Amino acid sequence: DPDLFEQGDPWQGGLPLDLFATMRDERPCYWQALDAEPLFVDGTWVVSRHDDCVRIIRDTARFSNKAGTSVRQFDPTIIERGGRPTMVTMDGAEHQRNRTVTSRMFAPRAVSAWADTFRKIAVRIVERAIDKGRIDFITDLACFMPLDAISEMIGIPPEDREQVLRWTNMMTVPLDPHYTPTREDFEGALHGLWDYGLTLAERRRAEPDASVMTAIAAANADGRLSDSEVQGYMLQLAAAGNETTRNAIAFGLHALLLRPDQMDLLRSTGGMPESAVEEIIRWSSPTLYTIRQALEPIELHGQEVPAGARIALMQGAANFDPAVFDRPEEFDVMRAHNPHLGFGIANHVCLGIHVARLELRIMFEELLRRAKVIELDGEVEFVRDSFIHGVRTMPVRLARA
Repeated sequence: DPDLFEQGDPWQGGLPLDLFATMRDERPCYWQALDAEPLFVDGTWVVSRHDDCVRIIRDTARFSNKAGTSVRQFDPTIIERGGRPTMVTMDGAEHQRNRTVTSRMFAPRAVSAWADTFRKIAVRIVERAIDKGRIDFITDLACFMPLDAISEMIGIPPEDREQVLRWTNMMTVPLDPHYTPTREDFEGALHGLWDYGLTLAERRRAEPDASVMTAIAAANADGRLSDSEVQGYMLQLAAAGNETTRNAIAFGLHALLLRPDQMDLLRSTGGMPESAVEEIIRWSSPTLYTIRQALEPIELHGQEVPAGARIALMQGAANFDPAVFDRPEEFDVMRAHNPHLGFGIANHVCLGIHVARLELRIMFEELLRRAKVIELDGEVEFVRDSFIHGVRTMPVRLARA
């Protein structure tokens, strides 16, 4: 229910933690009918315990990624449902072939080379926001860090970036009329991103550089990637590179503003410890679930899940499982043990996870260093969606350190 998240408790970051607990304790595997919502598929099995989610994700012999990314009827990553192929919905050799095209460019050492560029972006964004004083943290600050960072890596020129951001917003949260008023807007955004991916690849073939898109264009030219796969790559990089990190930044600051002791603790460290970055990812849970398809009949918690069935693995619920996390409903920037599923695990761990970690660390370092005053300045609104966990608006007042 997308309304459940839009109207969620701000103290819990909009997450229905009580409901998640009931699911884990009483209905760890159940069938959820969705046929009352015309934009959704007829239904899905739902799994919410951390150990079950991990086991299913790792079991690539019995569970496939090919059922799509969400329970929406129209899936932009599935050809049969109107989309283009992406590595998110690929298995085995096909997945590896696509991922290998750019995997070295997203490895830890390669990503660390972007630190100076990312810091310049963060300084510019933060200084501009502080100069304004009263801002919407989402549209004036949080959205620009991932947008500019991933654009630099992909090779998207500055003049195209705000259009890419608009397409990404409409494509990612089609159930929120604030971003996507109509189905036509949603489909227009998809085709806009797909067409732009081919255009940018053609540009990079003519003028190669060190960007990710140059590597994609080269793979397209020598036959390793089809045109449809180039389009899928563009969609995935734009969506994952913008939406998830933006929401992690937003929920991270939101959690800190509601818990001044945690903000003070971070300021006292003089930096952004790894534990704080990981806790922000756990707490924000930018994608609330991931989809797998059973390749054979399975039994789970007394339920018979048939072959071919779709299973929604509730990462958002798993990230608050007390069987795994100590005091899971507390936001703790010094949390020592944090095996969250915020960016996936195993073969399908988020390609850009190291990029997201670097962006989060640098953004909060510069924000806390440069802004002496950071306080909420109005009502926070959450995104109306049950797949993407997001913040729509967050009025904030900033003053210089």
